[in-house]
Amino acid sequence: MIRSSIKRVLAVVGGLTMMSVPPLALAQRPVPPGQPVRIAIALFGPHPTLQQVVDGFKQELAAEGIVATYDEGNVNFDRSLAPQLLTRQAAANPALMLTVTTPMTQAARQTLASRSFPIVFAPVTDPVAAKLVPSWEHGDALMTGVSNLPDLDATCDFMKALLPTAKRLAVIYNPGDDSDVAFVNRLEKTVGAHGLELVKVGVDNVNDIGPRVQSLQGRADMLFVPASSLLQPAGAAIASVTNRIKMPVFNSNTAQVVNHQFLAALSVDWTRIGINAGHMGAEILKGKRPADLPVSLPSRADHEMKISAQRMADLGISLPPSLKDCNCVVK
Repeated sequence: MIRSSIKRVLAVVGGLTMMSVPPLALAQRPVPPGQPVRIAIALFGPHPTLQQVVDGFKQELAAEGIVATYDEGNVNFDRSLAPQLLTRQAAANPALMLTVTTPMTQAARQTLASRSFPIVFAPVTDPVAAKLVPSWEHGDALMTGVSNLPDLDATCDFMKALLPTAKRLAVIYNPGDDSDVAFVNRLEKTVGAHGLELVKVGVDNVNDIGPRVQSLQGRADMLFVPASSLLQPAGAAIASVTNRIKMPVFNSNTAQVVNHQFLAALSVDWTRIGINAGHMGAEILKGKRPADLPVSLPSRADHEMKISAQRMADLGISLPPSLKDCNCVVK
């Protein structure tokens, strides 16, 4: 049933081989209670969803008694600028760094390979596939963090509940982003059990997003937009096409549902992702080793559901009985 499926706790990802903990996984020196610490935050670009992660991170650190001053910066989604920002922030030798998104975290791993301070990443969909940590069960010597991997079975059930006759699910993604590719690979393994065929559309340039989405007319019944650092900032451009061609869109965050650009989302709660990262950061600052901290996966409490009443009306969709008590419809 859709309700029980959506409420399912995200299972620990199986089939990944545990790798050994690196020998350099030394214990961190605990920060004395009340002592101010400097924390760097390297943001890939300004976006409301990513800001929720940052806000949740700060909120949790404060709640756990960490007194912090923050050195924040972003590269406006330009990966070529990441080394410059990261090098500048590292020069101040922060006690901890938060890297936001997979591209920024991969850049940090490469640029700051000789650093002495730990890094917490959030959100990174599949940090093992992105070669950031050795396994889901262990962090790297000086790096661990939080995944935003959603419950894909529950997501497919949710989409089929709203569009029961849909057969072809399109997903637009950046083939040059390891997290995008890992997400699509997992989605491809999931959709068949839900009576869906996956239509994959790769796009690696923001200027190509509109035409690629337009090309889905007549080829797909609905579209899913993953938590991609290329695609999420282009939500308005995607919506301008999909709303014109009457293509229902399911998003990986709720922001574009709340503003009625997209139809619906069963999404991880991005503030909760930041809170989870903040808790992990506090554990490290209090003396835990990153290598001993497993990647944090979203739990039942870390998901939220939203449906746009405006988009439902525009698409001629009615709320199914299975969702009548969801308290998730945005007027």
